[in-house]
Amino acid sequence: MKTATAEILLVSCGIFREELARLGPSVMGQARLMFLDSMLHMRPAKLDEILLGLAKNEDRRMALVYGDCCPHMADLTRLPSIRKVRGVNCCDIILGQTMYRQLRREGVFFFLPEWTSRWEEVFRVELGLKDRPLAREFMHEMHTRLMYLDTGLADVPTRTLRDIEAFFDMPVEVRPIGLEHLERGVMDVIRRLG
Repeated sequence: MKTATAEILLVSCGIFREELARLGPSVMGQARLMFLDSMLHMRPAKLDEILLGLAKNEDRRMALVYGDCCPHMADLTRLPSIRKVRGVNCCDIILGQTMYRQLRREGVFFFLPEWTSRWEEVFRVELGLKDRPLAREFMHEMHTRLMYLDTGLADVPTRTLRDIEAFFDMPVEVRPIGLEHLERGVMDVIRRLG
């Protein structure tokens, strides 16, 4: 049985690598960080396999900084030594539920810094939207606007955002955001591990 003195492994999607590094030990205490490739979001069964494998370690507690990104996430969080930050996805986690839901109702599609740098891999390779007219139809049908969530930890990638605008024929709004929701989420999940 895992005890309160057992190691805490904080497993996070790589999308939050820079943000969690900025929060550091003042928020995470002695938790050991492990980042998984954000592209696992596109392979939920593989993410499931990795997380289930990590859950087998009897000598630690595990905090997950993930949304509901794989089929067995709810099963994992029912285990006594595993907790997940609150939020359905990375945008919910970093924006907070109220702002996230409001912007989703408005039809916003979000770009976080890490995926912005990989946008072509995400859309052209992973989603197969190589054809610009098809990509535009997809985005215009599903969303009213695009938004880059600027965490303030890197320069806004203006040139990349222009490429995204041209590809989807939609402007990208830059929204500065803080890390307070992520910080609260991480502190809460560590507290719940007790």
